[in-house]
Amino acid sequence: MENTGIKTRTILAATLACAAAFAPVVAQAQDSMPPLVKQMYDGTWPDKTADQQLIQERLYQRGIEAYMLTLPILNTIGMRDGSEGKFGKGYNVLPVWKDRMNAKTWVPTPNCDVIYSMSYLDLKATGPLVVYAPPNVIGMFTDFWQKTITDVGAIGPDRARGGLYLLLPPDYEGQVPSGYFAFKSSTYNVFLFFRTVLKQGENGSDVRDAVALAETTRVYPLEALDRERKPMQFPNASNIRVNMMYPTDFSYWEKLKAFVDYERVAAITPEVRGVLASIGIVKGLPFTPNAAEKAALTKAVETAPKMIFAWRLAGRADHKELYYTDRQYFNAWAGVDAEWFRPSYLDVDQRDSFFQVAYSSSPGMVMGSINQGSKYPSTMRDKDGDLLDGSKFYKLHLPPGIPAKLYWAVTIYNPADGTMPETDQPFPSRNTFDRVQNADGSIDLYFGPTKPEGVNEKNWIQTLKGRAFLVTIRLYGSGTEFYDQTWKPDDVVKMK
Repeated sequence: MENTGIKTRTILAATLACAAAFAPVVAQAQDSMPPLVKQMYDGTWPDKTADQQLIQERLYQRGIEAYMLTLPILNTIGMRDGSEGKFGKGYNVLPVWKDRMNAKTWVPTPNCDVIYSMSYLDLKATGPLVVYAPPNVIGMFTDFWQKTITDVGAIGPDRARGGLYLLLPPDYEGQVPSGYFAFKSSTYNVFLFFRTVLKQGENGSDVRDAVALAETTRVYPLEALDRERKPMQFPNASNIRVNMMYPTDFSYWEKLKAFVDYERVAAITPEVRGVLASIGIVKGLPFTPNAAEKAALTKAVETAPKMIFAWRLAGRADHKELYYTDRQYFNAWAGVDAEWFRPSYLDVDQRDSFFQVAYSSSPGMVMGSINQGSKYPSTMRDKDGDLLDGSKFYKLHLPPGIPAKLYWAVTIYNPADGTMPETDQPFPSRNTFDRVQNADGSIDLYFGPTKPEGVNEKNWIQTLKGRAFLVTIRLYGSGTEFYDQTWKPDDVVKMK
């Protein structure tokens, strides 16, 4: 027994000694494994199931990225498809909201206090188009990225006198005739957006002159003889239920694929085309995702808007979106130019937050043009910083001397997508012509699900119980008092 014990101890000692000698070799082998090799399954092959899950996750994440990069395009496509499906298609078809736009039109943050004229031109189908813009229009032409081709009106080259604009396709190489305000679009598709201003009537806003002015717009191919031009059609788009919003399901990708196929390669930057290619969207090639891929891309369309909304609610870390140091109002551009460029980068987050709830960004909305441009201080919060709740009651005081040479308006919207809430009122807004002012010229407006006692009907904007809302103040022809902040709107205040 004693000999056995001695042998056992001897063998154990030898084993430990051998292990001790071998340990540095093992440690040395582990240390020689590059960090990524070690991190990636310790140098072995990955499990096939986990590999497929990662591929699906990558597709989902790329879908979110693609959504955020292309939202400006789908924002415009949604408006075009909804409009043309309801009112007709063609360069000569210009829907006009002749009785003002109300909540039956689903479109991001529309202005129901002007007369809208909006149409969608296809320069690939027609070649160069001439557009006669009436005088005193507040408008623009944009490509389908919603990059401004040119402002029209006081900020545009016609200087509110009206004139002939010539829109050229991106691949146009012909002679450019004189006598026109000529501009080349970066996309074949062009968005025409004109606004004409209301006048004071006996009982509020009068739309007649604004509609008549809008209907003097003319659109025709450059080379068409007078007798060949199609007569203009101005369907009344007011009070017609129409969905002009960007898609919220898989059709987002199908509409984007059609755009990619129709436009030139140069219409989309190589980096964005690369992201689209990674989810299967390539110009001229079939887009045929399988069931799992379709599910991942559908999930991306559902998740990306929530991410953008969360970013909007959180606010910027640099606070560049705030108009004032002592107010809750935000600037949807947050200090960028009309194309979302900062000095060293394209601010895609700010651009996404804009196009989720709005459309048509132009220099006239961003620059400090005295008595000509337009400004839109907006808020989702009351004076205490609490989010606005349609079940509660609020008051907004606008001090006297509102700096808006053309007109002002206050409108409420659904903050998720910028559509107007549909209430018992014809329009969720009040403007220069539809309000009662105080003796000193100031204005008190009220928000709530029912009219507060003692408040004039003209100064109340109805909200929906249990629904969030945001408030936008429009100042058209904004004056120096706005820019130097000697005039500021009060915060929205809870009523007790």
